[in-house]
Amino acid sequence: MSEFDVRIEMGEYQDRPVAIVHLPARFKVLSSTLMGGGFAETDTIFILEVKMGYDNNHPEEDLLNVCTKYGLPSDSVGFMTAADVKRVLTVKRDELNGKKVIAIVTAGVTNAVYAGERLPQEIIDLLPKHVAGTINIIALLDSPIECGGLAGAFITVTEAKSAALMDMNVKGTGTTSDAVAVACPLGEGDMYCGPATDAGMVMARTVREAVADSVRKWNKNGGPRDFGYRLDELGIGPEEMWEAALALYVPDPTWDTEALKQMFLRHLSVLRKDINVNAIMNAAFAMEEKGNRDDLYGLDQGRFREDPVHLVADELLGIALAQYIAGTKGLFEYIRYDKKKPGILGTLGPFLDDIVASLIGSIMSRIYTELLESEDKLGS
Repeated sequence: MSEFDVRIEMGEYQDRPVAIVHLPARFKVLSSTLMGGGFAETDTIFILEVKMGYDNNHPEEDLLNVCTKYGLPSDSVGFMTAADVKRVLTVKRDELNGKKVIAIVTAGVTNAVYAGERLPQEIIDLLPKHVAGTINIIALLDSPIECGGLAGAFITVTEAKSAALMDMNVKGTGTTSDAVAVACPLGEGDMYCGPATDAGMVMARTVREAVADSVRKWNKNGGPRDFGYRLDELGIGPEEMWEAALALYVPDPTWDTEALKQMFLRHLSVLRKDINVNAIMNAAFAMEEKGNRDDLYGLDQGRFREDPVHLVADELLGIALAQYIAGTKGLFEYIRYDKKKPGILGTLGPFLDDIVASLIGSIMSRIYTELLESEDKLGS
C-alpha cells in the first residue's frame, strides 16, 4: 500500500458481505454512521451489507460483532447498507494541484427522495425502523484539515452526491438513509474544504464520479428491471409472498408443503419474465406512488391513503392480472386473498395490496390446477 492508499478486505457476517477499508494511518473522521458517528479517530472503516427489510432495535450490536469477528479496533467507523456490496462497491481516486482524494461508495436508490418531500407512509412502514445507509460515501483527503474544514467537506460531498443523482436521472437529492464519512490525516491543516478550494473541488468530482458509477452498477447499467426487483425493494420478497399464500392454503395431506413452496417460487420466477405481467404490475406501482404523493386527481390531501370505496381502479388492475395469469379460477383466488389480506398484504396501500393479492392468488390457482390435473381430479 502506497503512502496514501487504502486496502479493502472483503469478509462475511451472517452470510452477508462486509467491506473493510484499512486506512494508511490513523485519520480524523467526521461521519453520520451508526458506529463511530460524529468526530472520531480511526484507521478502519467498514460497510456491512444487511438484508432488505433489516430490522434490529440495536443495529450497533451487529456492527460490534463484525469488529469482534475480524479483530477490528473498537474505534472503527461502521456503515450499513441493503445494497449489494460486492456489485456496487466503487473506488475512485483523483488529484488536483497536489491534493489527493479517494472516494469509496456503495449506492442503492430504492428510497430516493428530494430533500423536503415526504416519503410515502406505505414505503416508510416497509422500511426498517433503523434504516441501513442506502448511499454510503467514504471520502479521504491526503492532507490534514481542521474540524470546520471537515464539516465543509461534508457539505461538499453531499452536494456532489446530489449532482451524481441528477447525472443518473434519479428522482431525488439523496435517499432517506444515506451516510457519509469524510476523513483526513491527523494534525493541523487547511481551514476550508468547500467547492471553491482545491481539496473541495477534487473531493467533489471524485465523489460525484464514484456515486454515479455505483448507481450505474446498482441499476445494471440502467437497463429495465422486472417487477420482482421493485417488490423486493418494498420489502415484499418471495418469502413474504409465500407466507401470505400459505396463510389461506387448506392443507391436503397428499401434498408436501415444501414442494408447494418450490412450485410457487418457480411460477413467480416465470412470471417475472412476462412482459404483460410486468406492464400491469408497473401500472400498479406507478399509481401507488402517485397516490402517496397526492398526485392522483380527486384523491389528494391524503384521501388516497384512506382507500375510499369509490376507488376501483386498484381492483380493476387486480382483476386484469388474475384473469391474464389464471383465468376465472385466478380471479376467485385473487378475491379471496384480497378480502382476507393475510401477512404482508395487510400492510400495503390501495394499489399494492390488490396487485400483490392478485399475483399470489393467481399463482396458487395455477398450482392447484397443475396438481389436480396430475392426479386427474379436475373432473371428479
